[in-house]
Amino acid sequence: MTAPASSIDARAPAPERVARLRALLGSLEARARARNAVPRPERVRAPLPGELRETPHGPVQVVEHWLEPAHCHGRVAIRDALAVDPDVVARLALDAQMRVVDPRRLLFVDTETTGLSGGTGTLCFLVGLAWFEDESLRVEQLLLRRPGEEAPMLRLLAERLDQASCLVTFNGKSFDWPLLRTRFVLNRVATPLPKAHLDLLHCARRVYKRRLGAVRLVQLEEGVLGMRRERDIDGAEIPTLYLEYLRRGAGTILAPIVEHNLHDIVALAAILARLVHDYATVREDGEPEDHLSIAQLAARAADDARAVLFARAAARGSSAWQIATQAHSLVARVARRQGEHQLAALALAEALCAASPDALEASRVHLELAKLYEHRLRDPARALEHARACALAEDASTSARRVSRLEARIARAAGAKRRPARRRD
Repeated sequence: MTAPASSIDARAPAPERVARLRALLGSLEARARARNAVPRPERVRAPLPGELRETPHGPVQVVEHWLEPAHCHGRVAIRDALAVDPDVVARLALDAQMRVVDPRRLLFVDTETTGLSGGTGTLCFLVGLAWFEDESLRVEQLLLRRPGEEAPMLRLLAERLDQASCLVTFNGKSFDWPLLRTRFVLNRVATPLPKAHLDLLHCARRVYKRRLGAVRLVQLEEGVLGMRRERDIDGAEIPTLYLEYLRRGAGTILAPIVEHNLHDIVALAAILARLVHDYATVREDGEPEDHLSIAQLAARAADDARAVLFARAAARGSSAWQIATQAHSLVARVARRQGEHQLAALALAEALCAASPDALEASRVHLELAKLYEHRLRDPARALEHARACALAEDASTSARRVSRLEARIARAAGAKRRPARRRD
């Protein structure tokens, strides 16, 4: 019986071992040729969302939407963003530059990227743009078909920015715009300079963080706009899906990302409109936490009348002593800044009543009253009354010195009253 070619007997003569080894190698080569002869399945391909549009800069994949003026995102009509008061926007942003912005030429921008690191290896593979035309919101989503084709997309973005009065983003100052700047540089495309940049994340934090706790875009949609997304993709999955698209070439993989980005872009217009409305209008059924936040923001923006209006609304509408105490204290700060020290004392007295459940907070209000009566209203007796009750708000030695100083001042005043006036001959 002849041994199979795959078995080589070490005891066989050398010529026989060489022959069997050659036969074994020939068999392996034949198997490899047979495997390579089997056709491989072709790469899966499916059309991308949108259409390939020829631009003066080259081809760009564009997904376009038109939203009519009556379109609402949650409870807010997006056309309301057209009517925002630039002065109110400037106060919300704490940026005087916003006072000259034309609301009709706002450019809303949101990107989807291959990661959150923001380094040179991170791609902006989808850039969502939106602006108003004839009261309708036009949305253009620029989609990167493959790495290496960014330049035409970036040049089209630069054109849109040149036509805009203000770039509007959500966390764009920290993430989207620095990353886009990097892509402009790496692709040797001249980096445009936005005329102004409004980051709605900072505005939303100032107004809604006290009530919502966190101010991610989806939380603002639910807690402020009254909208909940259905079947929305998790943002953490987006980079993985784009890499899967690059491997398989299936454009349908990107459809959920495009829809997610569309919601983000439209949400920016709605959130801007709602922020301006909430800052401009005191609603008796409004949230006390939002009223207090707006009051504090207005005070920072030197909008004193609005700060007092919202602070008083917060105190009226809240059953929480913390809200009422902070609201009355804010009214007192504004009054002091305006030189209305008696009004400040009245507001602090209301704050003291509200803070009574908490000894430490009450002590802090007593301290403010002690300083006000001593240094501004020149009433050492009232100042001493509050100084004796503010021990928890400052260290013992400082409190003792304050009390001692006021007692000495009162004693000197009493002694001066008892001394008889000198007779003049």
